[in-house]
Amino acid sequence: MNIKTFFLILIALFFTSIFYKKYYVKSLKNPNILTVGTSADYPPYEFIDIKTSKIIGFDIDVIKAVANHLNKKIVIKDMPFTSLVFGLLAGEVDVIAAGMSPNSRRSKFVLFTDTYLTADYFVVVSKKDVFVPKSLADLKGKQVVVNTGYTAEAFMAKQEGVHLIRLKDIALGLVALQSGSADAFVCTNSVLKNILQKKNNVDQFAVLPLYGTGDDCSFAVKKDNTSLANQINEALAVMHQNGTLEQLKIKWNL
Repeated sequence: MNIKTFFLILIALFFTSIFYKKYYVKSLKNPNILTVGTSADYPPYEFIDIKTSKIIGFDIDVIKAVANHLNKKIVIKDMPFTSLVFGLLAGEVDVIAAGMSPNSRRSKFVLFTDTYLTADYFVVVSKKDVFVPKSLADLKGKQVVVNTGYTAEAFMAKQEGVHLIRLKDIALGLVALQSGSADAFVCTNSVLKNILQKKNNVDQFAVLPLYGTGDDCSFAVKKDNTSLANQINEALAVMHQNGTLEQLKIKWNL
């Protein structure tokens, strides 16, 4: 076999591979199933129910209602928050449902749907008997916990002079305060309420609300999947109108 023939075979195999991925693999996908990517470590939005080992939460209920409106079944894939966009781009999931906030950086890679939850403001949590901040400026020079990949991390990264401790698990924020390894923990208000409901020592903590902060939540799909985005938006519009979204907010104390 000469070199020219060899390269012709390689080119043929290359284009065959593209055709296979684009048409054949696509044809194997069940159009009646919506594969949902989430990160089940963010109560009350998505977390694992210790009694049933199932993923539950506000986002999960909303996307289930959307899928029901579209006459689709859902399959949920749990993955790290920082891997969700990569999973979407790789075709592992059809939609991201993980309390994700639209921003210019993410919008370069994904297409966001209409919002289903408006601005959940941030709060600063600290130990009452150790440090009680009166403003954001009081966090200068302090060790502040944020959760990796979430909007509070991006918000606090813009504050000068604050030493961030990035943790994956939300509950570890309060553990860090209790152990004295951090001075404060910044998270969204709804997340804090959910955590404190499970604590018996709520009075140990001081909370400073940061009104005017926070972001809206949307689902994310591939940039070229405008059809799915439009379908989700239509479902959300119906859910806004018939009160479904409001009922789910009340259910999850949002």
